[in-house]
Amino acid sequence: MSIWSDMSMIVSATLSGDITFKTVQAYRSEAAWFVFGPLTILGAIAFYYRERFAERLEERLGYSATKITHPIISVLILLGLLAAFLPPINALLGTLTLGLLPILVVFGPILLIMFERTPERTIVIYAYIVMATIIFVGVVQRFVFSVQVPWSTTIPPLLFMIMAWFGATFNIRLRTHLSFSEFRTKYGPKGQLFWLTFDNFLWLVFCVICVTTMSRVTVNTYDNFAIVLGTDDTMRWWFLATMPVCFILLATRALENVLEDFANYKAGEPLIKQAVIGGDV
Repeated sequence: MSIWSDMSMIVSATLSGDITFKTVQAYRSEAAWFVFGPLTILGAIAFYYRERFAERLEERLGYSATKITHPIISVLILLGLLAAFLPPINALLGTLTLGLLPILVVFGPILLIMFERTPERTIVIYAYIVMATIIFVGVVQRFVFSVQVPWSTTIPPLLFMIMAWFGATFNIRLRTHLSFSEFRTKYGPKGQLFWLTFDNFLWLVFCVICVTTMSRVTVNTYDNFAIVLGTDDTMRWWFLATMPVCFILLATRALENVLEDFANYKAGEPLIKQAVIGGDV
């Protein structure tokens, strides 16, 4: 098949959800680079303007949007955990929500963090809380009640994967991840601008590679109907699908860094500043 036909199949099959063996083969072809390369850049630009919207929203509110979103997200995740570990509560909540509890628990927080300026931080926090809660409850169940839900040892590693990569994405914006600032400060403003721009260019290339390869892995997992071990209907691709999104967001952070560096250079401001892991931007 030609590159154009493979590209068309990738786009059409992905949008329609009709993933077949031919679609997987198209994902493995060179056409995937021509689809997900531009998609990474366009997605980074879209996320960039989303963050500008979130900044304007916070300016109008006069405080962080997390004061509104976090309480709602906490309640939704708590309901999800209660339903996961307690079947009677699961049945009750399923009846009250007309069977839409999984959608509310998953897509409710996703929608809410779109109004936040730094969604990565929220993802890391709640991924860690859910992961720690599952492990803690699993240990208590095993050593106190001699029972244990089978997925308590398989879902936490997937949550850790999400937490680690979104955490790295946030630290790219903070410039605390592979910044080499000890060496860069020895250069003048032009030298610093060159190396900082080169760093962010490499991050963009890295993001294109990761978005393309992780999309291939996700589609292959989808085609194989791979489920999370210990569950009956939790698909593994649900977790893997977060990785292309993560690296598109990482590309956004690299783009923001480039724009910030050129603005600081034109204004005569310091290009390399002291950064703290987990700090604010």
